Amino acid sequence: MMSAEVRIQAQSGAGILAKALGPESRDEISRTEMEIAEEQGDLVIRITADDIVSLRAALNSYLRWTKLALDTKDAIGVLE
Repeated sequence: MMSAEVRIQAQSGAGILAKALGPESRDEISRTEMEIAEEQGDLVIRITADDIVSLRAALNSYLRWTKLALDTKDAIGVLE
């Protein structure tokens, strides 16, 4: 098993970002397990995968979705 943890320091709205990404973490992605949380104002993404290919694919997806959520937050203003 391989794992990765990404912490993103959100200026505000980490909880809302975690809620926005949460449904994706409940979808079953082959050979991976996800956890999305808000911890001390940070968005935390934890991924465990059977192999490096699955880990990389999941990381890429979650980082893209996070960037999309942050770009949307910046476009419309504060999300709290």
